[in-house]
Amino acid sequence: MIKSIYVKNFVLIDELNLDFHESFSCFTGETGAGKSLLIDAISILCGGRVSVQSIQKGASKAFIEALIEPKYEHHPCIGLLEENGYELEEGCFTLSREFNIDGKSVARINQRQTTLSFVKEVMSLLIDIHSQHDTQYLLNARYHLSLLDAYVNEETLSKQVGIAYHEYQTCKSEKERFEQEDANPDDLDYFKYQLEEIEQMDIKEGEVASLEQKIHEMSSFEKLASSLQEGLNTIQNCGYEKLYDSAHLLNESDATTLIEIKEELLNDYYNIEEQIEKLTNYLNAMEFDENEFNTMQERLFNIKNLLRKHGNTYDSFLLRKKEIEDRIISIENRQDHLDELQLKLDNAYRDFHKIALSLSEKRKAKASLLKEEIKHQLHDLQLENAKFEVNFEEKESSHGIDKVEFMISMNPGEDLKPLAKVASGGELSRLMLGLKSIFNALAKIETIIFDEIDNGVSGSVANSIGRKMKYLANHSQVFAVTHLAPVAGWADCHYLVEKSIHEDHTNTKIHELDKEAAIRELAMIATGNNNETSILAAKNLWEEIQNSKTN
Repeated sequence: MIKSIYVKNFVLIDELNLDFHESFSCFTGETGAGKSLLIDAISILCGGRVSVQSIQKGASKAFIEALIEPKYEHHPCIGLLEENGYELEEGCFTLSREFNIDGKSVARINQRQTTLSFVKEVMSLLIDIHSQHDTQYLLNARYHLSLLDAYVNEETLSKQVGIAYHEYQTCKSEKERFEQEDANPDDLDYFKYQLEEIEQMDIKEGEVASLEQKIHEMSSFEKLASSLQEGLNTIQNCGYEKLYDSAHLLNESDATTLIEIKEELLNDYYNIEEQIEKLTNYLNAMEFDENEFNTMQERLFNIKNLLRKHGNTYDSFLLRKKEIEDRIISIENRQDHLDELQLKLDNAYRDFHKIALSLSEKRKAKASLLKEEIKHQLHDLQLENAKFEVNFEEKESSHGIDKVEFMISMNPGEDLKPLAKVASGGELSRLMLGLKSIFNALAKIETIIFDEIDNGVSGSVANSIGRKMKYLANHSQVFAVTHLAPVAGWADCHYLVEKSIHEDHTNTKIHELDKEAAIRELAMIATGNNNETSILAAKNLWEEIQNSKTN
């Protein structure tokens, strides 16, 4: 609901700050006072188009801001806001739009700039503005199935239908793709050639790295052998034998320290001898097989060429091999595979149609109840001759097997026709009012705004419209701009729109009336004056309506 609104420099409004109530509020005033300006401002807040002509003369910009409080628990708009980083503060959020004479417009939620499309998405879940000439969702047949489903309230079954339809479409697409694929013998020969080439090469995981390492080692064979021989020669020619001779020269002494030195010298001598033997054996064991070297180089070259043809990596190579194998199987067993795909498709369609039929039966059963409920609503609005039907046609989609359109006949003997092609003027307004009495609650619309939809009606019909708006206020905040006392009399809160002119400046103000002032305003809009007789009639009307509210 809209808790409050602030408007500055908008058309005839200098500055306006209004608090609102949860229930039914009406707005009245003289012709030309600007009764619809507030509705226009709210429409702009909801993402409507702005014009520089809407900026008050002499001002550089206009500003509109509202405090919004979603009342329904777990309202869809709350999740949408939170998903996009907007947190509610004490259950509320602020929405504002600012536009200047340069044509620039900025929308903000909680003082953070946002896109107009996001504003429209959020506010369409909260506010429904209805004027006598609008073409909203109730008149658009594309929304009728979703409206009926909201009434049916089979969310789990609807989701199951969507899942089954998706599976059916997936199977259908898979079969169609397979049927469009070429399967001539030349393709089969080509794929078999590719597979034979892959299998003959028999590439092992990590083989490329292993071959590259071995080839690198063999490529440096000559250099390594030369270095090892030179090192061996250096050791052998360094005169290490003298360590042995030096050790034996110490035999003449039995001093402990000299004996230890002698043993260390002998150990060093024998250690060098051992390393010389190892180096000699390693050199003798080294050999270079040119044939093996050439074979490894050739295999590495062929492997890299084959990998390059099939994705460069070993994993992509294996994946391509699997694809070729599957392709060969699909060509060689084309008819068998087609039969399998057809069976899979038939099963998926059967599953979809079964669950969709179950949903369709529930829709048709609830459509009969909806028809009676709408008939009752229209009867309350003195449209006793109106006939409402839910027309079903078969059409497969993710929503099931139904195409739904609401049909109406307003007068006896008239054929049923689509909503948008039948009613007009006051009849259309009453029809929409009756439908909204049912569907807006299902959609969790929190604020319903009626902008002079009671044009062309009077007397008991006006009273019926007021009563129905009061009924809507049981679950939604209702605003109504009206010029009829029987409608305004049903309001819980009455706001007066007044225009004042000072020198060359015109200003529209709106303020809430107390009970006595509201009765005087009822007298004024009913008779055009505030004499005692008019006020007494207005008071009687007000009391009569109050008694009706309690009955």
